[in-house]
Amino acid sequence: MKYMKKNYHLIIILLIFGCSAPLKTDTVSFKLPSSYVNHKSVDGLNIAVIPVDALKESEKTFGTDLKTANILPVHLVVQNSSNKEFEVNHQQIFAINPNEELTVAYNLNKTAEHVRSSSIGTTTATHAMAGAFAGAAIGAALGSAIGSASDNSGSGAGTGAAVGAAVGGTSGAGAGLSDSITFQFKRELANLSFGDRVIFQGDIQQGFIYFKWQNYKKIRMNVFNITDNKMNELIFDISVNR
Repeated sequence: MKYMKKNYHLIIILLIFGCSAPLKTDTVSFKLPSSYVNHKSVDGLNIAVIPVDALKESEKTFGTDLKTANILPVHLVVQNSSNKEFEVNHQQIFAINPNEELTVAYNLNKTAEHVRSSSIGTTTATHAMAGAFAGAAIGAALGSAIGSASDNSGSGAGTGAAVGAAVGGTSGAGAGLSDSITFQFKRELANLSFGDRVIFQGDIQQGFIYFKWQNYKKIRMNVFNITDNKMNELIFDISVNR
C-alpha cells in the first residue's frame, strides 16, 4: 500500500494515457481538385482522388496508421463550378488493381470492424482495461491515505478501490467493451467519410472512402448529373506507394 501511495502520480499518468484513443480523426487541409495531377472534369464538376498511403499523412488525419488495419483511405475532393447538381454514390466507386479486378469500398460498419479486429483495436481495449485497473489502484492509494487520517486504513483502502474502479471503468472497460470500441471507431471514421453526396451549385466538398489495402492502379467512379439526368463514368489513375 505504501508503494501505491508513493507512486500514485505515475498511475494517474497511466490512466490518462490509457484513456486516449489510437484512432482519432482531425480536421483536413486540402487543395482544390485542379491542383492534383489526376483530376477530372465533367459538366463543370471537378474531382480529384488521393490515396492516403503515407504513414505521416495517415497519422496526421486519423491519429494512427490505417494500413495496420489493412485499410486504404482515399480522399475525394470535388468542386462544382456549374449551375447543375450531381450525385456521388460511394457504392459506385471501385478501386482497380493491376489485374483489372474491381474492389468496392467498405461501408462504415465494415471499416470499423476491420479497425477493431486489428492491433489498433487491441491496443484500445488494453488501454481501457489498464485505465480501469489504474483507477482501482488510485482509489485504493487515496482511500488508504484518507483511512490513515481517520485511523481506519483498511476501510479507506477498500472504499477507495471501489470508487477508483468505477472511475477507471469510464475509460471503456467492462461489459460490451468490444461493441463500444467498434462504435467509437465508426463514429471517428464517419467524421471524415464522403459517403453518398449531392454536390450543389458552387459547392466544394471533400471526404474519405475506405478500401481494403492493395496496390491499386485506378479508381472508377460513376457521377450522376441530376439536372440533366445523365450518368458519367470517370477513371482516375492512382498509385499506392507503400
